Amino acid sequence: MRDLLDELAGIQPGSRLDGLRALRPDVRAAVAGSEAAIFEGESGLTTEERHAVAQAVAEWNDEPALAAHHAARAAASPRLPALLAHAEMLTKRPDQATPAAVQALAEAGLAPRDVVMLSQLVAHMNFMARMLATFRLLERA
Repeated sequence: MRDLLDELAGIQPGSRLDGLRALRPDVRAAVAGSEAAIFEGESGLTTEERHAVAQAVAEWNDEPALAAHHAARAAASPRLPALLAHAEMLTKRPDQATPAAVQALAEAGLAPRDVVMLSQLVAHMNFMARMLATFRLLERA
């Protein structure tokens, strides 16, 4: 089973990295499951909002292929500035996550389950960016 990380990292079937990833098929399955849950699952966040946030997180992590993947599916919305502000805080300054930060999302119209979805999306995207960086390091080793 191949996943989005394989595609974005250019991992070819049978390559050394493919062999390393094959040692943990559960990770590939989890990545695919997370992608489906976050981008296709039920949420008060639109699919386009989710991809716009994903694009921004990928850009903050300097992952152009990941950003481009999501940019093709992203669109603006009136509450996108609030979503991006929260995503940036979680990505760059997680120590500043406070009840007031969550309240700002509620004021932007997010239900509690949408705040959870947004936070999961940000965590997932930061994980994806770190995995892509790890694969580049392994390629050079």
